Amino acid sequence: MTSTSTRRRRGRLLLIGGNEDMDESDMRILPRLVSLAGGKEARILVCAAASSDAERSLNAYRKVFQKIGVAQVFRSPLDSRQEAESDELLEMLDRSTAVLLTGGDQLRATSMMAGTRFGDRLKEAYQQRGLLVAGTSAGAAAMSSTMIIRGIGDTVRRNAVELAPGLGFLPNITVDTHFDRGGRVHRLMTVLAQNPATLGVGIDEDTGAEIFNRRLSVIGRGVVMVFNGRASHTNAAEVRGSEAIALTDIKVHVLPDKFGIDLKTLSPIIPGAPRATAA
Repeated sequence: MTSTSTRRRRGRLLLIGGNEDMDESDMRILPRLVSLAGGKEARILVCAAASSDAERSLNAYRKVFQKIGVAQVFRSPLDSRQEAESDELLEMLDRSTAVLLTGGDQLRATSMMAGTRFGDRLKEAYQQRGLLVAGTSAGAAAMSSTMIIRGIGDTVRRNAVELAPGLGFLPNITVDTHFDRGGRVHRLMTVLAQNPATLGVGIDEDTGAEIFNRRLSVIGRGVVMVFNGRASHTNAAEVRGSEAIALTDIKVHVLPDKFGIDLKTLSPIIPGAPRATAA
């Protein structure tokens, strides 16, 4: 029998579409991150592995978290795999109640973190001690099992996207961010055409998707679009190069603030509606 002290306690994910509001008079998402991390007792580790200008990003988040009110902000540029193996970074992680992966380039983030002591310990802390793992822009996209690293987005074409393995916090889910920009729907549809068992999650800027116990809930000013990739037909295996892809009977949920979706049943969660129970 597993004792209470050794029982696993899966954490939460907070995926942010990028460009979250840092104006302290009207912030929504970052105060929610702090609240989930423990409020004034929160100890947040900000990792800028995805960023090409780590100091600027780290300083911006340090200032905003201190304005909101936290116990401590740890910072790491995480600009080498050597740093991801360091005892100092692992000690900061062990002391943290939340980790935020900043924006930039998701391939840069995975190349610095995947398969390192830090990358492994981060996932372990999320799965076993209830750590909150947040990511914005590239930091959110990197949590996918298969992530988009390049996308043309003009239409649904075979060569419209380039994919790579992500950090794997979200099995069979591909996250795209800045989804209110042009062409994002097209490139995510291209992913679904080639990976029909995948769930596509597109997150607008200044919008977050909070995931806990296989339930996704939305916070922010935009929407989260969830695409059920189980199409009745796709000709992705038959087309080549820039040829367009067919994809039929895709189901889409458009979810604003306070709405959500059960990621197990793919049923929408509507504010104020009675929660379904098993018969």
